[in-house]
Amino acid sequence: MYENEVLKEIQKHKRGIWLRELARKSKVSPATICNYIYGYYNNSGEFVRPTLRSHVRLKRYGSHSVTMIFPR
Repeated sequence: MYENEVLKEIQKHKRGIWLRELARKSKVSPATICNYIYGYYNNSGEFVRPTLRSHVRLKRYGSHSVTMIFPR
């Protein structure tokens, strides 16, 4: 789906990109990007594996889980 667009945008930012900025630039919701990175449970209760996790490195700031995303 939109994974390729999101990954291309991440790769443009070697010094990292904030989750919300990535969502805005790739025109994908922050929740969808989190699903790509962390995985999610579908309507049948089955876990869908993350598609981008092996391509990114994450750094969280503060107690509110503000996340900076870096390419690997």
